[in-house]
Amino acid sequence: MYKLLTTLFISILPITDISAQSIQLDGFIIDNLQNPLTNTNVIATPLQESNTQVKFSISSSKGEYRLKLESNKPYLIKVRYLRMRKEEIH
Repeated sequence: MYKLLTTLFISILPITDISAQSIQLDGFIIDNLQNPLTNTNVIATPLQESNTQVKFSISSSKGEYRLKLESNKPYLIKVRYLRMRKEEIH
């Protein structure tokens, strides 16, 4: 029987500067069998109250995602996939 709760492995590639005011967060989302998880929601919520907006991305068929975030701002990264448990990265 397929496990409804599977551990997600999130590979976060190095954060690359795009400009002086933003950064790019790239990565892959795969399950514990190394299969890419498609159409996974990756949500970046600012931790400090400011005019910073919530950013999101949806993973591709290869499990790839890309977020363009404001530099020098802390974010809570949430990964959500139907049938999986919630993972949060602080």
